[in-house]
Amino acid sequence: MGYLYQTRGENLGSVCCPKDSEFVVNLGRSFLSPHLAPTLRSKLSPIANWQLFIISHSPEIRPALRVGIGLAIPGTALLLTGRVDLLAYAVFGSVVGMYGRDPRRLQRLKNQLLGAALMLCAGICGIAMAPLGLHGWALLAGGIFWAVLSSAVADHHGLKPGGAFFPLFAFGALGTLPVGETPAIDGMIAFIATALFSILLGQLARFGPAGEHGVETLSMPWPNILRRSATYLVVIFVAGAIGISFQVEHLQWTMAGAAVPLAAGHARGRIKRGAHRIAGTLAGIGVLLGLQLLEPSELIIGCCIILLMFPTEAYMVRNYGLALSFFTPLIILMLQLANPFIGAQMMWDCAMGNLLGVVVGILVAAVIERRPRQQYSSGAIG
Repeated sequence: MGYLYQTRGENLGSVCCPKDSEFVVNLGRSFLSPHLAPTLRSKLSPIANWQLFIISHSPEIRPALRVGIGLAIPGTALLLTGRVDLLAYAVFGSVVGMYGRDPRRLQRLKNQLLGAALMLCAGICGIAMAPLGLHGWALLAGGIFWAVLSSAVADHHGLKPGGAFFPLFAFGALGTLPVGETPAIDGMIAFIATALFSILLGQLARFGPAGEHGVETLSMPWPNILRRSATYLVVIFVAGAIGISFQVEHLQWTMAGAAVPLAAGHARGRIKRGAHRIAGTLAGIGVLLGLQLLEPSELIIGCCIILLMFPTEAYMVRNYGLALSFFTPLIILMLQLANPFIGAQMMWDCAMGNLLGVVVGILVAAVIERRPRQQYSSGAIG
């Protein structure tokens, strides 16, 4: 319904298509008409505001519903079977649905298969290494590997969301869960099953004509791809090394925070994304603190995790900071269900790790990439 335009490091803007614009103009004229009784205008105002909201957000509502359903059905099954501890694996599996925004069915399938390959390989690698007690330099080395590989694949194929954030964080989060001496096979099954279900939903979804979505991807030359991958390598290494020197317990937050600003192609964009990251994380922690005051049961927490996925995806490309205010409590809650012993310390580590990672990411990237990066594809999220 709306045309979408986006460059690296900037949020999507949307403008209505001609038919929608004509509707909005006519709607506005009707409300300005002196012949319309004030009482009637006051009664119709909520309806009109809701219609305007639907029009402006329609490009995000459909993908968000698909991603939300991709977690809701497997997540509900886990809640009904009493396996709330596996929700963390299902959440990362449902992220595969975020790669299915292309209106062309075959291209959408290709994008989701590539996204699923990155997510599953990084996540399964983390699951397999979790019994080894992944931390410190080993965690950093694995995070760098998946960040560099994910960045190169995403840039070469023009994947949306771009960047390395989701595979990197999947490896770090799933690789640091306490699972005992053997890998979490049940968690791996939930992870893979949810990812495959998200791909199926992507193929069942219907879109309007491709021209109505304005989705366009341009190929990026290999020198630019390698340059950006090298930036990920240096930035995450420096941020991780500083985190290790300060004995940061949950290093995955620092690595993820360092990766976020790199989606932007210039210094101002990196600062903007970093500010969104910090503000959204702090807002999300505030939401989480308010929720924990209610002392909800595990079942209620599981339902909150499922519900938070919808606004996360709905605002991920429209307002990154607002999306993180939903995504942060979602992530912390699911990790607390998987490991009840982490407690409130996770919130402190999340805030400090993100702050350290963002600051290092902005400063190091400013030194490495002094020239603004030429923009080749849209849809960079991580």
